[in-house]
Amino acid sequence: MHSPISKLVPLTEAEVRQLVDTWYALLDVHPPVAETLPLLADENLTMQLPETTLHGQADFLQWYEDVTHKFFNEIHTLKEVDISLQADHAEVQLIVNWQAHTWQAPAAKSQWIGFDATQRWLVERSEQTQQPIIVTYNVEKFIPMPGSSGI
Repeated sequence: MHSPISKLVPLTEAEVRQLVDTWYALLDVHPPVAETLPLLADENLTMQLPETTLHGQADFLQWYEDVTHKFFNEIHTLKEVDISLQADHAEVQLIVNWQAHTWQAPAAKSQWIGFDATQRWLVERSEQTQQPIIVTYNVEKFIPMPGSSGI
């Protein structure tokens, strides 16, 4: 028996960079969750976040609902992006500066938070859409900026 030959075209650096840019642009504007799901693997998605680990899009849906009601005025600024292309995937190492505000009733004012997050992603091409998708998303370091409130 012959092993099946993948019909998926290898990822390009430009495609992976566009995925990274699109992901953070979406997180800044809190679109309906349906706009973010095409960027993520379905069942094999794993997201290791500072506060939790998500498995699959169902976990992501709940997390997204929570964070889009907790954080506002979000700004994600990419500081470093290193993309390593492999035959069937890409490994992405990045540092993103994340700043946002939170508000806890009955506080008179919101709180500013800011962190530099070092992340490692595994990106593959979706068999269904042929587009790059995030399969693993690991936040490895989460360093508060001076003056940042806690989360």
